[in-house]
Amino acid sequence: MAFIVSSRVSSLTIILIVLQIVSSQKRPDIKVNFEVLKPKGLRVWISDSSTSKISLFAFNGHVNRAIANEDVGSIRGEVMKAEDGKWAFEDHNVELKEGDVIYYYFVMSVDRSGYVVDNLSYTVRSPDLNGRPDDRSGDTTPNCQQSVTVVFGSSTPLCSGQTIFEDHFDTLKEDVWRIEQFIPNENPEYPFVSYQRLPSDPTVTVVDGKLRIVPKLQQNQPGFTNVSIIVDKLNLFEGCTAPTCSKQPTGADILPPVVSGRITTSLGFKFKYGTVHVRAKLPQGDWLYPEIMLEPLLNKYGNSKFASGVLKIATARGNKDLRAGSREYGNKVLYGGPIIDFDCRHELLNNNVLTNSRLWGDDFHEYSLRWSPDRIILLVDGVEWARVEPAASGLAGRLPRSCLHVPRTLLALGTRMAPFDEPFYLTLGVSAGGISEFEDNLTSNGGWPKPWRNGARKAMMNFWNDLNAWYPTWSQSELLVDYVKVVAL
Repeated sequence: MAFIVSSRVSSLTIILIVLQIVSSQKRPDIKVNFEVLKPKGLRVWISDSSTSKISLFAFNGHVNRAIANEDVGSIRGEVMKAEDGKWAFEDHNVELKEGDVIYYYFVMSVDRSGYVVDNLSYTVRSPDLNGRPDDRSGDTTPNCQQSVTVVFGSSTPLCSGQTIFEDHFDTLKEDVWRIEQFIPNENPEYPFVSYQRLPSDPTVTVVDGKLRIVPKLQQNQPGFTNVSIIVDKLNLFEGCTAPTCSKQPTGADILPPVVSGRITTSLGFKFKYGTVHVRAKLPQGDWLYPEIMLEPLLNKYGNSKFASGVLKIATARGNKDLRAGSREYGNKVLYGGPIIDFDCRHELLNNNVLTNSRLWGDDFHEYSLRWSPDRIILLVDGVEWARVEPAASGLAGRLPRSCLHVPRTLLALGTRMAPFDEPFYLTLGVSAGGISEFEDNLTSNGGWPKPWRNGARKAMMNFWNDLNAWYPTWSQSELLVDYVKVVAL
């Protein structure tokens, strides 16, 4: 059968010319799912087939006017691969209201046969405007596969594939994100930073549709000098969001020399299980590292040594050149995954490493984490690069008995994925130094030694004293985030 493609149809659809085209009377039993997004936008998807090999899904539609099957729709998308079991695309420009009708057709390739399925319509109804998916595809029979994902504080059932959180950073939504302000003395990583909401030249901004978190020097802030680091008090009481709100330097225990930014959804959005997508450009600069992670809401399994778990979605050290002998540790090396014992954090993280030929901070990438009741999967640009599954005795069984801070008795009361069976929230930030991310035998910039030793009394002071070596490398020190999205399993 011949198939004529309109000149306005994109080049991806033209590949159907070489395929067998089946008439709409022989249409496959495929349902198109629609999800109205907030504050505007539309997500369109079909489920991946377990028995047939789909290689293309192309959608074309108009709102409130008919569309011919050779027309290019005002709503259109072409998908070449499935993600999380869905062939999905999103249009963030369309704005829908109750009663709007989307007239559409779709083209797909299944087992190397092409299909045009036309004369379809979808009517927006009031439940859809609450952000719930709908797959009526012109009929009136809803089909929602209930998800295991749970949003904390909500009793509304979720559908598999439903977007439960999304932010494209047109503005900074402070009803969702909290800008943190505190000194992280209780963080086992002991980073050499304070998180501050600066009144001028802020560490956290939204610029050109992207979240921007940039570290700065404390000595350059109003009222401070390089002498202030060792003699003046840092007072963050106004707007403080954590227990440690001030510090008076004493001897080698100086003020944190770096001011940085961190935002969390700890007040606005918490969930259990789902797929998190963060499209970001990672910071570059010696001794910096990004914080793109999930943190526990309740600390049910304990407060110390990450006993209640942390899920690092993606991180890469900011040094462009960082080595231990011939082994690369710098910005070309991506790592991440779960932590349930700070002292044994590398037991799992060292197995989750992806080395790139380019620096991760040179480009935007989509970093994803799929968190389910059975496993944790890490992906970058849609490709899986690491996974962690529990042992027969649970996730804690992946750590040797020499890891003394694992709360094994408490974890045994949870599921096999404990402590990752409780609500978590999103955290985005930039950190520096610390006692965990940079081993003591590292050299940077062609042999320059790391200036501090982890756990040493003068660690932070020695880091600060080396400022003339590392600060000039901070020309691209910001974490840039294009969007964050969480999808129900």
